[in-house]
Amino acid sequence: TPQPLNPSTPQPRNPSTPQPLNPATPQPRNLMPTSPKIGGFILAAGEGRRLRPATLLRPKALTPFGGMPLLELVASRLAPLAPDGLAANACHLADTVDLFCRDLKTRRGWPVALSRETRLLDTGGGLRQGAALLPRSEHLLVHNADIVADADLAGLLETHLRTGAIATVLLVPNQGPRTVDLNADGTVTAFRQPRGQAPYTFCGVYVIRRDLLRFLPDAEACSIVDAFEAAGRAGHRVQGISLAPNAFWSDLGTPADYITAHGAVTDAGIRHVPELREIQAEQARRRADLERTGVRITGAVGLGAHIQVPPGTHLHNVVLWDDTRIAHPALYADTILTGNPVFPPPVDDRRRPDPRVFTSLDTTEAASTLVPLRKQGSGRLFSRLSANGHSWIWSAYHHARRENAAAVAVSRFLDRLGVRTPDIVMHLGDVGEIVFRDLGGHDLQAVDEPAVLEPLLSDVLNQAARLHVLGTRAVRFEELPLQPGFTKGLYDWERDYFREHILGRLLAAPELWTPAAAAFRELRDRLLAEPDVPIHRDLQSANVMVLEGRAYLIDFQGMRPGCAAYDIASLLYDPYKQHPAERRERLWRHYQNQVRGLGGIPPTDAVFHTAAIQRLLQALGAYGKLWLSDGLDWYRPFIRPALGLLAEAATAANTPAFRDLAEAVLARPQLGTPF
Repeated sequence: TPQPLNPSTPQPRNPSTPQPLNPATPQPRNLMPTSPKIGGFILAAGEGRRLRPATLLRPKALTPFGGMPLLELVASRLAPLAPDGLAANACHLADTVDLFCRDLKTRRGWPVALSRETRLLDTGGGLRQGAALLPRSEHLLVHNADIVADADLAGLLETHLRTGAIATVLLVPNQGPRTVDLNADGTVTAFRQPRGQAPYTFCGVYVIRRDLLRFLPDAEACSIVDAFEAAGRAGHRVQGISLAPNAFWSDLGTPADYITAHGAVTDAGIRHVPELREIQAEQARRRADLERTGVRITGAVGLGAHIQVPPGTHLHNVVLWDDTRIAHPALYADTILTGNPVFPPPVDDRRRPDPRVFTSLDTTEAASTLVPLRKQGSGRLFSRLSANGHSWIWSAYHHARRENAAAVAVSRFLDRLGVRTPDIVMHLGDVGEIVFRDLGGHDLQAVDEPAVLEPLLSDVLNQAARLHVLGTRAVRFEELPLQPGFTKGLYDWERDYFREHILGRLLAAPELWTPAAAAFRELRDRLLAEPDVPIHRDLQSANVMVLEGRAYLIDFQGMRPGCAAYDIASLLYDPYKQHPAERRERLWRHYQNQVRGLGGIPPTDAVFHTAAIQRLLQALGAYGKLWLSDGLDWYRPFIRPALGLLAEAATAANTPAFRDLAEAVLARPQLGTPF
């Protein structure tokens, strides 16, 4: 347990050089008061708004962590240290919290008095009201319900009592928002530095003398930090104690935080919390039991009791609450399944958002409008959902298409790499619905002014370089559920897509392929010899949204290992934009320099132009299929431009067979006149 220096000894106070306390420094232990009156208080009133929709029907304090409700996990830590009793506050679904506290008394022997709030009073107001339930307590050991930490609470309490500080707060080094600064003697000098500008994060665990409450402002709802700051200004000592640098700590604020914590705790070396060790062991047993039945598990996974998961299911970054029953095998990724039967509905044009979507967005279906967006060829629905002056993009997908179920996992992976994608507002993995931030309707395809277009293209290429270089290192650690990588079979499938829909169905001239067959085999072998990196796979201008001068990537769910040049060829040999050769050359050099700057080795010029041939064959096949089979006439005008670019790429790659093929197709009357 980190120990403060002796408060009676004058210490230098230099906020610019905060130092963590040294846990190796031996400290005297003869200052502990006898029989201190200590109560424990659990802050459990929060709505868990950021964790919606999981918290719509269950208060956040009863959200399970590794199968154990958070309130129970915290109570197990405080009960042995608070002989004067335990109390908690509740507001959202307070009756449910009350029933659980009664159950704790029956089942575990821990009476927990409940302070009900008619409206949220924040940490300070809630503690001020709830402290009345512990009238004899001279000191209060306080713990936020949504904090899980391998902290030595006995050492924290002992340090607080020995030093006589008015408050002793637990801090986390080098994680979280990092807004807390210390003097060299461990006194907190600032709680609200700019984010990321201080060494420590206040983690929501602390001990206070009861008289600290008089420093709270008069406002009914207020933060406990207000009292810390006021007490410090009045000359009272507010002591900071740092967790060990590698100690497990998690703030379960968002679905991503909540899921990630389930993975992190399995890797943690737990020193102080036996309940977390029990969670580790039980989760390992449950995971092994599922894997033996043919369930694939990757990433961070939390498994409740009495769950049913059929063989062939893939769970990636998922938490299953008790009694979850999955009906059909599929990929479930980056979602929380909340203990109900999972029967994903079909996707059709009449589909409406799940009622949880409207509630989570603080609206109703009657007060909202849903405007379908242009139909895509990806097996998904997209609509703009508007309510109360705000708008979002709502999408529905079918679990039968594995790549669509991976979209949220890929989005969060890209975000961690510094690649911009639309923010995920919520993901209902049980019914296959995603709500994204609305980036508007302006994509890169609509940008024509060179002075605007080229910086945006450079921005996209910067992000592509990060994906190709940094993503290659990260994807192995994260076990990302990518699509199967480019192989001989996939390159051949793209070839056949072109042959079937352009040469066969459109022109009825499959023999046009014969002169290019040998050249294709050489092209394919060249691309297969390139190193595999994670690639977007469809990095064209229509899949780049533009907002406030910045580029955001969309439609990335088909990400897979492949040749980096395939992505860059998709962007620079784009039939939607038809960039002049000089622009392509400048931007290609820019990408190569970005890759080198990140420590990677870029593809050669020959590989770039070869990849462009392959990509254009795929794009032409897609345009033909979407036009002729799906009735999406919007794609028809891009066939001629794509053939022109195919001829250019073939010339640059010194592959005359594909140049001749492109020109032969362009000469066919079935193509009609240019649009």
